[in-house]
Amino acid sequence: MVERKEMNGGEILRKMRRLSPRVHCIANAAAAPDVANVLLAAGARPILAQGPEETGEIAASCSAAVLNFGTPDGEKMRAIRLAAAGAAAAGIPSIADPVGAGASSWRREQVLGIMREIPFSAIHCNYSEALVLLGQDGGFQGVDSAFASLGERIAAAERTASEYGCPVLLSGAEDVVSDGNRTWVIRGGAAIMSRVTGTGCMLSALAGAFCSAEQDRAAALSAAASFWKACGEWAWRQTEAAEGGPGTFRAKLMDAAFKLENWRENIEYTER
Repeated sequence: MVERKEMNGGEILRKMRRLSPRVHCIANAAAAPDVANVLLAAGARPILAQGPEETGEIAASCSAAVLNFGTPDGEKMRAIRLAAAGAAAAGIPSIADPVGAGASSWRREQVLGIMREIPFSAIHCNYSEALVLLGQDGGFQGVDSAFASLGERIAAAERTASEYGCPVLLSGAEDVVSDGNRTWVIRGGAAIMSRVTGTGCMLSALAGAFCSAEQDRAAALSAAASFWKACGEWAWRQTEAAEGGPGTFRAKLMDAAFKLENWRENIEYTER
């Protein structure tokens, strides 16, 4: 891979803050308050409408829709379907986060049914979830990615992007973003992020906010991933200084999302 300055994440963040986009999130119940708070901290305006009676209308009236399949039931899946359709009809960016897509046969069927029926602007998933989206057995690793090499994860991101016709952000020790032709690898972050529930859900929300400010969705995903890893690094330094643990780190993540404006973007880029 070769380094290339394809975009400036700080510029996208500043534009997003100027726009103050309203981001509709159908959230994972395990992370809903943190999703709302990280969006507020970063400069966006969250709305967490969950009822299928209104999600289509609300999604269509927002600047972006972030649809998280975690902690699902029948009503939530109906709400996601209606929100995705509303976003698509209104032409606003929609981000799918197929959390635990392989957890059960029912969830797999629901996720694949919605995602193959309604076009999304972007997908955020881990390696296991990408395999499910590709029709393979990703196993059930909770929300954690199954072990895979960087090369395997790059290939999975590129294949998923090509199959679904939208950019993919594949989370891991290194995040991978691909639109099928261009691929970014984003390094950094802090290992303790895996000890705090919902950090991936928060990244999905930030991806939606960034996509509302940048038409190049793959560049927006890369900027959001780079920003979140920088937030993790900053928060961990503050946590270490306070001799804290996951609770302190969680609070410091919110501070980082509020404070950071420029950061070192540890990104490698390549294209076919």
